[in-house]
Amino acid sequence: MNQLDIYYRALLNYRAVTTKNRDCTQLRRAFTQTDITSDHMTVTRTICTVEEDWLCEIEKGLSFIEKAIKEDRQFIYSNGEVEPIEKVKHISKDSVQHLAKHSNLITREQTGDDIIPDKLYSVERLNDYAVYENRFLYMLLCYLRDFVTIRYNKILDLSNKYDAVLTLDKQIVSSKQKIAYRVELHDERRDDKYLREHNVAKNAIDRMDLILKTILSFLATPLMDCAGKAAMLKPPITKTNVLKMDHNFKNAVALYDYIIAYDKDGYTVEHQTLSLTPFQENLADELSEAGCLMTFLTYEYGLGLNETLKKRYEAEERARKQQELDQKQKQLELIKHKVAKSELPPEEYILALEKQIKLLQNETSRLEPLHQEILRLEDQNQELVTRTEAMQQQIDTLNEEMHATEVRHAQQIEALKNECNERIYAMMVQHDNEKRALEQAYQERLNALNTTLRETIDNHRQQLSDRDEQIKAQQEKNAALLLQYTQLQEEKRLCEARLKAIRLTSGEDSMEDFTQKEAFNELEEEFRVFAQFYQQQWNKTKKTIRSKFFNLYYLRGQNGQDKQP
Repeated sequence: MNQLDIYYRALLNYRAVTTKNRDCTQLRRAFTQTDITSDHMTVTRTICTVEEDWLCEIEKGLSFIEKAIKEDRQFIYSNGEVEPIEKVKHISKDSVQHLAKHSNLITREQTGDDIIPDKLYSVERLNDYAVYENRFLYMLLCYLRDFVTIRYNKILDLSNKYDAVLTLDKQIVSSKQKIAYRVELHDERRDDKYLREHNVAKNAIDRMDLILKTILSFLATPLMDCAGKAAMLKPPITKTNVLKMDHNFKNAVALYDYIIAYDKDGYTVEHQTLSLTPFQENLADELSEAGCLMTFLTYEYGLGLNETLKKRYEAEERARKQQELDQKQKQLELIKHKVAKSELPPEEYILALEKQIKLLQNETSRLEPLHQEILRLEDQNQELVTRTEAMQQQIDTLNEEMHATEVRHAQQIEALKNECNERIYAMMVQHDNEKRALEQAYQERLNALNTTLRETIDNHRQQLSDRDEQIKAQQEKNAALLLQYTQLQEEKRLCEARLKAIRLTSGEDSMEDFTQKEAFNELEEEFRVFAQFYQQQWNKTKKTIRSKFFNLYYLRGQNGQDKQP
């Protein structure tokens, strides 16, 4: 029994009880008839139609692929090596031919008709299944697996998808009760079991599933496993003679060309939407059961009536069963009375008696587990009482032993305390003596270290002072040398500038080339020095002119001449 059947059976049982009650019927009617315009249900299903052309092509091509795999194509190559005669395991025709051409391998003296060389050519023939055609089959199967898997998963997801939206908004008002009930339900399911079994594309999906299983079984064969270990081919493929001429491989190549050129989805999708508003009478009545159940659950748990309702239910069940037994007993007495008056045959009484016995047996069998449980609990209780008494005796014994042990431990602890105190006092005295000796030695050592440290510091300070004076003298010397070098450099540049000016004035045409960067930079430095020299000389010239002017002015004033220049 699946989930749908369980819920349907539970709903029928639930409604069988509520439909007989007048209050429940009135409350359902209030839910059903209130605000019916707000009731809305929308169910969307996806219908997926699979195009069968590509399925047929793949199914037809897989038969040729299977035959091509069974051809078990392989390449045999030989691996030969000259080995000592002791290591040779097998002698072939190639070994004899090689020995005939290389007689130098026979170095020992031969006795008899047998020829025993020191070394012999050994040939090992190996089978290689990773030939081009087998690798093509492996690549084709991988392409087919991906090609079918993508469409299979998409079709399966679309065709087994269920989407439903339910909206309810009701305001129920009566003289003693007011209910505001609102439902927003969105149910979306994927890979639904019912839709999977009742799907219009079920046959196509089963075919795709079979194709996928066939492809995976081909890939699991030893030949494809060996071909899969080699490097996978990449398009475009090279059509060898086998791929062009062999019937099975030729059709496999045709299938490869088909799936490579296939650019469609391979299926069509149609969405079917069912919209219900307002609801039909049966649907509205059944949906109202959910609202009534919600109000009951809220009332039950809100007021804490779980235990009370459970006890009332159990009492009603016992009364109902007892009433059924009494009714059956009355019917049995009535049949017995009729049989005694010969109004009914004895078989009727026997049949009724058997029904009564069977009913009592069912009731007894239902109570038997409870009776067995009670007996088990009584045995368990008796066992617990026995174990409790035994444990109590053990506890009393342990208490007496614990008291004696505590007394003995107290005496031992007191003796240990006295011994520990004596040892602690002796250790404290010894520790004080060692501490004073260590402090005295430490102080002496510290004084010696301080004296040595002060002497070392004074020496280092003197050395640092001498070094500072030497560094200062060297810095002054370096500054003087740098100043002297700068002056000489300035004079040199001034001389160079004057020399160039003299050459230019004298009309010499053998001037240097100053277009290069370094030469031009040097020319700029010479110009700067000459400009500085020019400024210094101009300042001196202005002072001389001022001095001559003021002297002339002063002399005119002494002679009584006009002081105007």
